[in-house]
Amino acid sequence: MGNVKNGILNGSWSAVLGWLVFVLKHPSCRDDLADAVNSIMKDCRLAYGVLDGVVISPIGSDAERATIERAFADLVATEFHGARAHFRKAAEELTAGHYPDSVRESINAVEATARVLEPSAALSSALGRLEKSVNIHPALKQGFGKLYGYTSDEKGIRHPLLDDGTAKVDDTDALFMIGACAAFVSYLINKARSAGMLK
Repeated sequence: MGNVKNGILNGSWSAVLGWLVFVLKHPSCRDDLADAVNSIMKDCRLAYGVLDGVVISPIGSDAERATIERAFADLVATEFHGARAHFRKAAEELTAGHYPDSVRESINAVEATARVLEPSAALSSALGRLEKSVNIHPALKQGFGKLYGYTSDEKGIRHPLLDDGTAKVDDTDALFMIGACAAFVSYLINKARSAGMLK
């Protein structure tokens, strides 16, 4: 016990958060521990939060925290387990400072959600199918397409780097993308529910 206390009091922030993730992922960890840790982080206004009960990730604001938590809640259904896994990985990569990987996993969560809604795997097809049943403003649909296009155009996110050794993605980009993609996924799921495409 003394080693744990010493590690928490004297360890770096990354070591302490890494230890907390280890504890949260342990099979004997109680579910309410994640809620307690998350509550403490909120009360202390830390720029981190516990996501999906096992991942500690940077979070920029209370609104962003609520958006990401809502996306995880929307992804509880079994058919969305792939999208949920991508969001977990996005949060892990963001915490580790692997920003292009985090952006890729965030947009992969959107793509995995779209595949559930439209098995053709094309995001535009899923949006088109939704559009037949519910109102989606054309500018909003175009904006979603451009967000998806950004991840395909920026080398080092969805395509390998050839000339330059680093993707032009930083923590701000990755933090924005995890929040934007979380909101996007919740939007898709809830629109699909209102259209009767999901239970």
